[in-house]
Amino acid sequence: MDESTTKLVTALIDFAKSLIWPAILLWVIHLFGAQISALLSRLGSLKVAGSEWVFQPPAPQSAQTPAVPPRADALELGPDGFLTTHSLRVIVSSSELLHSGESVTGELLILQTPKQRTWLLATQRQIFVLLDDERNRSKKRIIQTRFERTRTLPLEVGKEDGAGVVKFAAEGTWWYYSPQLFPKSNVLEAAVKQLVSTGA
Repeated sequence: MDESTTKLVTALIDFAKSLIWPAILLWVIHLFGAQISALLSRLGSLKVAGSEWVFQPPAPQSAQTPAVPPRADALELGPDGFLTTHSLRVIVSSSELLHSGESVTGELLILQTPKQRTWLLATQRQIFVLLDDERNRSKKRIIQTRFERTRTLPLEVGKEDGAGVVKFAAEGTWWYYSPQLFPKSNVLEAAVKQLVSTGA
C-alpha cells in the first residue's frame, strides 16, 4: 500500500474506534430503555453537566384515583411532547370526579422539567394535581390527587434536591415546583391564590 492509502485506512480505523463507545451506549439504551426509564422515575434527582433535574414520584393515592378513560381523539400532545391544557381539562372533565355543574375554571403549571409537568387545575369546588409524564400517560393516572379548594391554603414551601417543594394545607404530600417559574415562594403563593380565587 502506498502512503496515502495507509493514511486513509488508519483514519478510517480511528474513526471506527471513536464510534464504538457511543454505539454501545445507544445499544444499551435501546435494549434497556424501559428499565432505565423506571429507574429514573424512582430517583429523586439527576445531575448532568451542571444541570439538576428532579423527578416527582406519583402520589400514593393516585392508585385509588379512577383511571381516566377520555376519548382517544380528545387528548393531544403539544410540540413539547406533553399534554396540552385542553387535554388536561378533558381529563379532569371526564374523570367522574366532578360534582354536578362543576367545570374547570383555570390551570397553573408549577413544575416543568424535560421529563415531567405538574399542573394544578381548579374547578368551582376542587383543586386537582396532575402529573404529566410518559409513565402516567400510559397508565392513565395523570390525576394524582384532589381536594376542596377551600383547603388549598396556606402553603408550606421549602427546598429539596436543589428544587422547590410545596405542600398544600389539605394533605401531607410535598410536590416539586420549578424555581425558574417561581423564583420566590411569595410568587408561587400569589399564583396559587389567584388560581384558587378564579371562578369561585
